Amino acid sequence: MLLRRHHHHRLFRLRLLLHHHHQSQPFSTLTIPLSHPTYIIWSSNTSLGKTLVSTGLSSSFLHSPSSSSKKFLYLKPLQTGFPSDSDSLFLFQKLSSLSLRRNLPLFSSHSVLLSSLPAAKSFKPNEFSLNESREMCELRFYEEKKGLEAGRVAPELVSETIYAWEGALSPHLAAEREGGAVEDSELVKRLETRLKEGLLEGGVEREKLDGFCVVETAGGVASPGPSGTLQCDLYRYLVYFFPNASCSFPSILPLRFPGVLVGDGRLGGISGTISAYESLKLRGYDVVAIVIEDHGLINEIPLKSYLRSRVPVFVLPPIPQDPSNDLMEWFDESCNVFNSLKDIMLEAYLERMRRLNEMPRRAGDVFWWPFTQHKLVPPSTVTVIDSRCGENFSVYKVQNKEYITQQFDACASWWTQGPDATLQVARWFQTELARDMGYAAARFGHVMFPENVYEPALECAELLLDGVGKGWATRVYFSDNGSTAIEIALKMAFRKFSSDHGILPELLKNNPTESCTELMVGLFYLLVP
Repeated sequence: MLLRRHHHHRLFRLRLLLHHHHQSQPFSTLTIPLSHPTYIIWSSNTSLGKTLVSTGLSSSFLHSPSSSSKKFLYLKPLQTGFPSDSDSLFLFQKLSSLSLRRNLPLFSSHSVLLSSLPAAKSFKPNEFSLNESREMCELRFYEEKKGLEAGRVAPELVSETIYAWEGALSPHLAAEREGGAVEDSELVKRLETRLKEGLLEGGVEREKLDGFCVVETAGGVASPGPSGTLQCDLYRYLVYFFPNASCSFPSILPLRFPGVLVGDGRLGGISGTISAYESLKLRGYDVVAIVIEDHGLINEIPLKSYLRSRVPVFVLPPIPQDPSNDLMEWFDESCNVFNSLKDIMLEAYLERMRRLNEMPRRAGDVFWWPFTQHKLVPPSTVTVIDSRCGENFSVYKVQNKEYITQQFDACASWWTQGPDATLQVARWFQTELARDMGYAAARFGHVMFPENVYEPALECAELLLDGVGKGWATRVYFSDNGSTAIEIALKMAFRKFSSDHGILPELLKNNPTESCTELMVGLFYLLVP
């Protein structure tokens, strides 16, 4: 409570500063569809084969038996090195070639939505030669290939790049040099739109396992996006500003896609892969599988040992280095690996959906909620919380379709509100909090407090005395929750008052057993209509 008051004046100043800049920014509820499996493809570094994994997954899904009505959506939010390097084009071309090679029908499309001006001039010189804008250009490029057989409906591939820059650089550096800056909120909202629309068929959603989507990142797990935000943070939570009549204040909208990590099979790759995995777990991501290329160093053995079978590790055959190799034989050789990876991803999705759907009923069977008349709580009214960030929950909803949306924590979790929007204007705060808590847990585990001293407790006490307690407090005590902390404070206050006013000596004098007087605190609720 005191800490929140301590930051109140900073929040007020922040609101005034941000008011005019963000006042006109629109907002609509962010929702993540769960009607089909959606995964993020990460890698521990650049050039490790993310796009090969995406291509192999699309082939496994679309070329599987009874796949005529299936649709695979591949989204590349950030592409640099364009147009000479285009991952969405690579996947589009390779899957078309694989379909012809295997004599299987396929309808495929490829599109690029926006690019920087230099990339647009390289891609469409006649159309953008006189343009000098530093804003993102609407390319609206689209191409398709039809591989239909008489009397058969072909499975469908949709391969899209959302933002592209010409320089083969990190997105933040490419955006700085070429223009075409992209705000995090714009990127995430456009990604949300494509996820919602990309798997529709005539405006109607497909059956649950007839659609599959992957979102492929750029570079490594912690590579910056165009704004400089690390991608592992960019796709985890979005800082947004809610405008109202008097001020604008930041809020954190939670995102949380499960992922597949493409690790490094080269020398030094074990450390890099584990570091990338830990970075994702620290931010609350679920990693369902790790994939590495075989470089003859059996990196998968120490990785499996470290992960203790919590996450499966798949090994792909060595990738041919000859640029003239069309990789068709490599994809055929890797077919079993990609089939197993696809099955793991589908099983993880179905298991997640099963848990989300069963949790309200199971909670009603085994939980005893405080302050609750349980007979008045049907399963349909139980809030299923998938995750939390800032002052918003990610909650699971089923209203004609299944999705994750944000819900404001209006009751502030009763005793604490956690890191609020003020503290999370720096989007890394929750990650910093998780990192510090993890460090303390790894260093100390659990330590009893009476008559002991250890660095975090001492430093925290000194900071409190020098901050909110400056001028009136001389000591700090710790308790495990807000209610007992208040009870302890009241007991100490009563005892000091009694001692200062000579009450305690009189009580002890009349106590023949000389036992200590017990001070009890009664708690009453006043209901005001």
